[in-house]
Amino acid sequence: MKKFAFVSDFDGTLTEKDFYHIIIDTYLQDWGRPFYEDWKKTKKINVEFLNKILGSIGRTEEEILAEIHRLPLDEYAVNFIRRVQEAGGKFYILSAGTTYYIDRLLAHRGIEGVTVISMSGVYKDGGIEITPDEGSPYFSEIFGINKAKVVEDLKKKFETVFFAGDSEPDLGAAKEADVAFAKKDLKELLSKEQQEFVAFKNFKEIEEYLENRGWLS
Repeated sequence: MKKFAFVSDFDGTLTEKDFYHIIIDTYLQDWGRPFYEDWKKTKKINVEFLNKILGSIGRTEEEILAEIHRLPLDEYAVNFIRRVQEAGGKFYILSAGTTYYIDRLLAHRGIEGVTVISMSGVYKDGGIEITPDEGSPYFSEIFGINKAKVVEDLKKKFETVFFAGDSEPDLGAAKEADVAFAKKDLKELLSKEQQEFVAFKNFKEIEEYLENRGWLS
């Protein structure tokens, strides 16, 4: 058994804002915001929704790459990942978005040694198309990836699994984790289910929590 794993959601957790929100605000203001509001009334933010938004960017791959490079990472995230790795922990990014923008941002920011579990994506017709792996043991018909199953598997390999998230696709993983860190919607969802969690606003707070309990050397 390895010592511990820290698993983090990407959009809205490691980043200040979801990539699809940035795309709506930058390129799709006319119809994107009303479409998002209407969709939320009856449906979950899923792969179909993301493909509609990310497929409508209407820009070159170079322009989209520039947007990815501008993604606002939590200002303490890079240092936190390094601290976890220095303490012998393994850092995972677990996302119901796509490796298309996650891998490119990590490379741009020089972040190494992180395992990304997400869905594949390609540049297509001026946008990004996400393709869930239906043959994956982690496939979810709703979100494309079942985060709870991923955390369940990681618990077989590590003594302790920490998870940080911010929204509904993170709920199952947060419940499976040994310790869950929650912000935004995830706090309310866990409270409603009377599940224990540690509230946080940024990764400095998580770093202090782990430091105080002897996880970070």
